[in-house]
Amino acid sequence: MSHQPRILAVAGSLRGASVNHLFLRTLRLIKPANIDFKIYSELGSLPLFNADNDEHAGEEVGRWRKEIADADMLLLVSPEYAHGVSGVMKNALDWIVGSGELMEKRLAFPNLSVRATLAQAQLTEMLHILGCRLLEDCSPQATPERPLMLPAMDEQSLLADKRTGPELKKLWLHLEHALLAEPENQPGHRAGGDLWG
Repeated sequence: MSHQPRILAVAGSLRGASVNHLFLRTLRLIKPANIDFKIYSELGSLPLFNADNDEHAGEEVGRWRKEIADADMLLLVSPEYAHGVSGVMKNALDWIVGSGELMEKRLAFPNLSVRATLAQAQLTEMLHILGCRLLEDCSPQATPERPLMLPAMDEQSLLADKRTGPELKKLWLHLEHALLAEPENQPGHRAGGDLWG
């Protein structure tokens, strides 16, 4: 049996009504049949990062690292809190600094909010340190004219809306193309490369 490409999707929020989780659930509804799309929902179970425990971090951290290692691509979406990265996302990424699961991993990093520019910049710098391959075509930035999310909507409404629906479908075209292309032939940011700036 041929390998089915897999995306691990992660939202940096624990809120039940999180727009980031809504975004991922909406994407899952329209995923291509040939792609496995898993939403990781256990960030809240990770212990607070302690470098002293990095090599013996426990089952929760072990599962988190394995999920990343087993994925062909990581898709991250995260809110901005107090002009910074959400604590739960920062904690999760801290646990893989030393273990290296993101090294050369393909990464999609959409920004769902027009105003969340500070957290996006901070996370981009952290992801640079972690050595992932950030795919620009799979990392759209929401604008007032081309939103990726709209308030007070559910999954079906987002897909039906003439503004968000086409953007979500276009994102899947880029995701599928990136997954099926050979990693070395994909445009994107490499850790330490000139494209990172």
